[in-house]
Amino acid sequence: MENISLLYDEDCPLCRWYTRIFVKYKLLDENGRIPYVEYILQHPGEVNTDIAQTKIACVNHQSHEIRYGIDGLLMLLGHHSRIIKVLGNFKPINLFLKVLYLLFSYNRRIFAPVMRKSEFECNCEPPRSILWRTNFILLMSFITYIIVNWYFHQFLNGHLTNTAPNDLILLAAQIGFQWLAFLLLHQKNSYDYIGHLVFVSFLGALLLLFFGIGIQFVNLFGIETHFLAVACYGITLAFMFFEHKRRVALKGWTRTLSISWILFRVCIYPLVFQL
Repeated sequence: MENISLLYDEDCPLCRWYTRIFVKYKLLDENGRIPYVEYILQHPGEVNTDIAQTKIACVNHQSHEIRYGIDGLLMLLGHHSRIIKVLGNFKPINLFLKVLYLLFSYNRRIFAPVMRKSEFECNCEPPRSILWRTNFILLMSFITYIIVNWYFHQFLNGHLTNTAPNDLILLAAQIGFQWLAFLLLHQKNSYDYIGHLVFVSFLGALLLLFFGIGIQFVNLFGIETHFLAVACYGITLAFMFFEHKRRVALKGWTRTLSISWILFRVCIYPLVFQL
């Protein structure tokens, strides 16, 4: 597609990855992926920068048409597959894709956190949106709850107290505890921190899901897996701690947040588990 280019956020690992995939599979020409900042500096006024910060711009150099987000991706993919074009423009599917796209786009720096490399004012960092960050937190929390609740009752039920709090309540309590610690430590940008906090829990839940499936497979051979289930949960906690620590360091927040992260678990786990 020599006449079409995607203007991607070069500071976003996800954006760099999927635009490379487009080039690899010949959906884009070798020169079809252009850093957003580079293009708008060379072509001032051509791109709507307010829209392009959240929706990737797809430029048709032949017709001089610019489409954004899902519409732009459908313009690109529709040249290669009529099925994608028809299905993607079917209103219910199109609406779902647009909602899903915005959810990912507004939170892409949470999915793959990086230090901003662009020194220009015209960077492509998504603007803040309480709506999309709240929806992100709710979705990640719900998925985390489903997976953790399944793992606890499937593999750790014998260790749970009779009055163990609901997993969703525990997650909400963690968010509140860490948010309060964030404020008391005089840190800036709780909007991003809460997003990272919830996403780390989500990553831990995915790891538990992987372990849980593996344990069930081992059970098929009649092997005792009780200790293995406990060990896997411990490994997951360690992973979450180091991932939280990594993100805190990357964003320049105080390391004390990682201490409060541990402190919360030390305080809450006696209410959840019994020896």
